[in-house]
Amino acid sequence: MNDALAPLNLTSKHFGVLLLLDRDGVSTQRDLIRETGSDKAGMVRTVEDLENVGYLNRTRSTTDKRVSELTLTAAGRAAFETATRAGGAAGRELFEPFTEAELEVLEDLLTRFVDAGRSQV
Repeated sequence: MNDALAPLNLTSKHFGVLLLLDRDGVSTQRDLIRETGSDKAGMVRTVEDLENVGYLNRTRSTTDKRVSELTLTAAGRAAFETATRAGGAAGRELFEPFTEAELEVLEDLLTRFVDAGRSQV
């Protein structure tokens, strides 16, 4: 996945943040940390990386001056769309050896794994 995203100056960690910002529209670093399970320092680096390549804007919240709101830029939305296509192709290649039945079992196991982790929070 990282190889597929490299031409966009992205890693899979960056892609995860773009995915959440695309889904939610506006987010905060605190929300992204909670959603991704990242530590604070790691998320700061990820947000700074995305801001430095012009993929997100950080603006002060109008309701809480201690909080910055994060939104995708037009370049960030375009990069996310391109990354989604590149990631999809990488995923198809990665999972090509598996049968449909095996993929269903894998999806079930991973879903249960994620759900179990969420119940621990």
